[in-house]
Amino acid sequence: MTIGQVVDGGMPHPHLTIKRIPCGKGAYYRYTSGRKVAGQRVLRRIKSLAIPPNWKSVTISRDPKASIQAIGLDTKGRKQYLYHPDWHKQQQAEKFKRLTVFGQKVPEFREYCRTLVNGEQWTIERASALVCLLLDYTGVRIGNPQYSKENNTYGLTTLRRKHVQEATVEKVSLEYSGKHSKRRTITIDDPLLASLVCECTQLQGYSLFRYQLADGSWCDIHSEDVNAFIHEHLGDNFSCKDFRTWAASRFALQSFPDVDRYLREGRNRKWPNALSLHVSKMLGNTPSVCRQYYIHPKLYSVFDEKNTFENLLKTLQQGNEQLCDPVERDLSTEKLLLSIISSE
Repeated sequence: MTIGQVVDGGMPHPHLTIKRIPCGKGAYYRYTSGRKVAGQRVLRRIKSLAIPPNWKSVTISRDPKASIQAIGLDTKGRKQYLYHPDWHKQQQAEKFKRLTVFGQKVPEFREYCRTLVNGEQWTIERASALVCLLLDYTGVRIGNPQYSKENNTYGLTTLRRKHVQEATVEKVSLEYSGKHSKRRTITIDDPLLASLVCECTQLQGYSLFRYQLADGSWCDIHSEDVNAFIHEHLGDNFSCKDFRTWAASRFALQSFPDVDRYLREGRNRKWPNALSLHVSKMLGNTPSVCRQYYIHPKLYSVFDEKNTFENLLKTLQQGNEQLCDPVERDLSTEKLLLSIISSE
C-alpha cells in the first residue's frame, strides 16, 4: 500500500464504511451501521493494509479494489490516504507517459521564461518564471509554507535570503534543510539564473523569491502561484512536480558514462541500483524513491539492450567532450531522452 496526502475537495467516499475503534492497546472495527466486523477475510484484509497505529479517526474501505483503501489523521492532524497498489501503479504509469509531452513542450516554455525574467519589475509573472527556470535547472522541490513551518525544512519557494551562502553574478550556492531534514547544497552556475538570484537577495523581506504589487507592497511567491503560471503557459496537465521528474530523468541519462565507469572499476552493484544511487544524491531522496517515482523506467530497461546502450554511452561521451556550454549539453541530453522515452 502507498500512503500519501491529497486534496480531495471534500468529495465523499461512500465505500469507506468501516471504522477503527481504539480499545486498550489495540483496536476493533465496526461498520457505520454499528455492526462489529467479525468476518475473518475482512479482518485479514484490514490487517494486511498495515494502517499506522498512531492514525486517528480511521475509516476503511469495504471494497478491496477501491483506489482509496483507508483514510486517517496523522499525529499532526493531517489527513492521510492509503492507496491501492494498482491505483498507485496506474498513476505512476500516467505520470511517465505525460513526461513525453512535457519534454516536447518544455524547451519553448523555457525560452518564454527566459524572456520574462529579463524584465525590470518583480511582477508575479517574472518571479514565477524565475522559479520555473530554477525548478528546471535544479530539480528541487517547490516547497510549501505550512510544511516548512511545521518541520523547519524548505523548498524553492520557502527559501530565505539566509540560505544563500555564496552569491556572485556567475555562481550561487544554496544551503538548507530539505524534506526529512536532509541537508541540501544546490549550486547554480548558469550566469543568468545566478545573477537573478543575486538580485533577489536584495529585495525586501526574509523570503528569497518575492514579487511586488501595483500598490508597491511585496508578497512571497507560493507554489500555487507557480502552478497557476505553469497551467496558463505550459498546460493544465502539468505542475511543478513534472519539472522534478524531468530533471531527474535528464540527470540520470547524463550520468550513464559516470555510472558505467563506476561499475567497470569493479564496484559490487547492479546497474539499476548504481543509477538510482547516483541520482538520489542529486535529488536528496533515497535510491528506491528515485527509481519508483522519478527516473523514467525506460532508462533502466535500455541497459538490457546491449547495442543500444553502447551507442548511448558513445553519444553521451562525445557530447560531454564537444559541448562546453552546460545549456547546450542539457538540450542535447533532452533530445536523446525524448527519443528513448517516446519509443515503443
